[in-house]
Formats: sequence, structure tokens, C-alpha cells
Amino acid sequence: MRAFSLLAASLVVLAAAAFTPSSAERLHVIRPGDTLWDLSSRYYSNPLMWDTILSANPDAQVFNLRPGNTLVIPYVSSSPSLSVGGTYTTAGLTSSQALLSRLQLETTGMVSEIPTNVSGYIVETNTDEDDEFGDEVALPGDALAIDIGQDQGVEIGKVYRILEVGEEVRHPETGDHMGNVIRVAGVCRVVQTAATTSQAILEHAYLWVEAGQILVPYTSYAPVFVSGEDVVDGLEAYVVAFQDEDALKAYAFDVIYIDRGSNDGLKPGDLFNMYQYGEEMRSPSGEMVETPDICISELVILDATQETAAAMIYTSSSPDLIEIGDRIHLVRQQR
Repeated sequence: MRAFSLLAASLVVLAAAAFTPSSAERLHVIRPGDTLWDLSSRYYSNPLMWDTILSANPDAQVFNLRPGNTLVIPYVSSSPSLSVGGTYTTAGLTSSQALLSRLQLETTGMVSEIPTNVSGYIVETNTDEDDEFGDEVALPGDALAIDIGQDQGVEIGKVYRILEVGEEVRHPETGDHMGNVIRVAGVCRVVQTAATTSQAILEHAYLWVEAGQILVPYTSYAPVFVSGEDVVDGLEAYVVAFQDEDALKAYAFDVIYIDRGSNDGLKPGDLFNMYQYGEEMRSPSGEMVETPDICISELVILDATQETAAAMIYTSSSPDLIEIGDRIHLVRQQR
């Protein structure tokens, strides 16, 4: 999975005690595309336990997750459910506490036209000579040459978000052009300026960071709070794209993009359901009845543009995974 294949590069390692291997631990040989997020999901059924793996490997090259290296996967007696800061139930989120980490929010991305607030572009990367990916890909700590400088008001310490323009998105029903998937590749900070160019250091990398990617001013995301009122006449939306460009279906904790946005009144924290729709059947009494719709997935809005929104799947109780073109329904909305 290319998306977020460098997620570990964005994480800050806290001071950790030496890890003593135990008989219950497992060893994992890193494969291309592995991330701490995915390994946490695989071994603990909870992606938010990535720091457990990180703490168990203080001397490993986890920031690069290079294929062929080995990670220790420590044993834990139990894996806590995804916490919302309060009560969590499969019937819906009920907490008024913040739902997601800043990292999750800042890597959400969006379906839209190319941003209008583009400041500049990466023109060159400068990785280590012995880096296996060559000079075309930057890793955290590498220097980037960017095409804006003092003449454009760039100052030392200025921080930019790095965006990658992905595939075109068309509406699954109408075929209308909706824009492109805009993915967050990383974050960089300016360390040296000249008249028309600057040098920046890549501080976080969530995707491959390459020449030609867009720079936009960095802004911090506000926390997402889940509290709202039930919606009687729910708004329908279509799934139009996935954050992971290689995915054919979306799993729990994946981010998807939908065809409704702030113009439709959507805000971060709004909740949608996906249903297995009921069908008309004949009852034993001979009457025709409609079986109830069954909720099989629940989603929370993370961010919204005027016409689209990004949502995270936070429960999935059916093997019928979400696909592009599926319909979802608004069930709770912020007031």
C-alpha cells in the first residue's frame, strides 16, 4: 500500500526504556508498503497501538521501515478498543471528547480542484548518497530546494504542507468531474532563503516526497468532536474515492471521500451509516413486508470542502466492505 508507506517517518520517538525480549513476542520482517499503523491493526486489531511497536524497537530503523528489516512485535494481554475519549459503542459514537490525533487529521487529504493557495513547488530533493531510493525521493531530515524565496515573503522557520495531486475523480452516478484526490505527502520547514529560492528540511513524510509536489502554508487542524443530534431525514452521499489509491475496498479506520460537503451543511464530527438494505418479502400471513435496513458500517466526517468531505470508517461489522459508488446516510449532525 503506497499511501502512508512512510507514516512512521512522521512520528516523534519519545525516550524509551530498553526492551527485553520475551517468549511471547513475535518478529515481523518488513515488507514493501508496511506501516506501523497497518502492523498495529494486524497484530492488535487497533491501529492506534503503533507506539507499542515503536517503543519495542528503539534501536531499529523504524523511521524508514526498510523492507527486509525485522521489527519486534511485543505481546500485549489485550488490545483496547478505539477510544473516543468517553464511551464507545458499536451503535454509535456518543462522546463529546476529541476523536482523533492531530496526525490523523493532518494526513486526511481531500477530493477537490488543485488548491488555490499554492505557495510554490519542490524543485529538487537531496537524499543520502547510499539511500536505496536514490536522489528522487526525500526522507525525513533531507534537504529540499523550493522555488520560492525572500521575494515571495518566505522567512526562515516558515512551515509548509506538501501535497500530491492524485488521480481524477468522477462522480459514480453522473460521471461529472469532481476534481482530483489531493493527498498530504509531508511537512517541511524553511531553514535558508535566497531571493527566489529557499532550502527546507523535510520534517514529516507520509508519502514519497518528490520534486514537483505542491507547497501550501501549514495550518493546524482543530480537534474533531463527536456530539450532535439525530437526523430524521438523512442526507444521502456517494463514496467517490479512497485515501489509499491502490485500494479496491475500504476497511475499518480507512479514510474515504464523499460527494457532499459544507454546502450541504456537513461539519467535522457528523456521522454517517452505510446499510445493508432491506428487501420485500412475503410473511407467513401472506402479506408483503419490507425487512429492515441493517447498519454495517459507521463513518465520521473529518474535514469538508464546499462540495466534498473526507470521512473515516470507525466500525465495520460486515464482510461487505465499502466500495466506490456505495451510498451512505447522514444519521447525526453537529448543531
